[in-house]
Amino acid sequence: MSPRFRRRLLPHALGATLITALAVTAFAAPVSAATSASTAEAMIIGWVNTDRAAAGLASLRGDADLAYLAGVRASRMASANTMSHTIGGNLASQLQSRTVQWFGYGETIGWSTSGWTVDAARSIYRAWMASAPHRALLMSSTFNYIGLGLAHRSDNNRTFASAVMTESVDHTRAVARVTGAKRSGDDVSWTWSGYDPRLQTHTAGLRDFDVQYRVGNGDWRTIRNDTWATTLTLRDRPHGRSYAIRVRATDRRGNVGGWTAESRIWVP
Repeated sequence: MSPRFRRRLLPHALGATLITALAVTAFAAPVSAATSASTAEAMIIGWVNTDRAAAGLASLRGDADLAYLAGVRASRMASANTMSHTIGGNLASQLQSRTVQWFGYGETIGWSTSGWTVDAARSIYRAWMASAPHRALLMSSTFNYIGLGLAHRSDNNRTFASAVMTESVDHTRAVARVTGAKRSGDDVSWTWSGYDPRLQTHTAGLRDFDVQYRVGNGDWRTIRNDTWATTLTLRDRPHGRSYAIRVRATDRRGNVGGWTAESRIWVP
């Protein structure tokens, strides 16, 4: 019987490799199929990052390309009913095919007969953390990105898992937030802040901001570009209109964040 799996789709190459595997069996575990595979995968990454934070390590950032590859590799193991890095395919070639840049990479795999999905996910994660080689990978002081894949084989209730991790350059988008908005008579002003999410290694750091402005529901226009400023005051605004800004941040590698929600001020 074909295994159940789902695929996902983001993101160049020198480095070292670490791989390790683990099998876990359980009996009469309740089935938790109501939780989607993607949710269970996110739960495992959350557990990893909770344990990393407790150890003073930065969170591993989820990466869509790594998640896609982990999903493919878990599905191949489920289809073959065999836990094997080899069956998953040549990981270095797969990373190259997705144009994933890396300095080093690693994979931990496992399977469990606990109930699909959450019970199996929890069983595999607990076993990984109880195994020194698996724990060392998940608690790495150099890896900074992770992708998680789960695949279920219904004919024998086996769930196969792959966690693919890399040490890569920073490709996480910078973050901006509008922190204040106020009016004084017909003057309007805003403040904002931003940061580059911390990685375990290779965090680029915040570079600057772009600020756009509009009147009412008019078109956005750039009023500040590549600025280090975190305040803006516009004076003598005509009455009976609203004024809004939105901000985005860029890090030192050029990773541009999304625009904030607009912050609107009404001048009566």
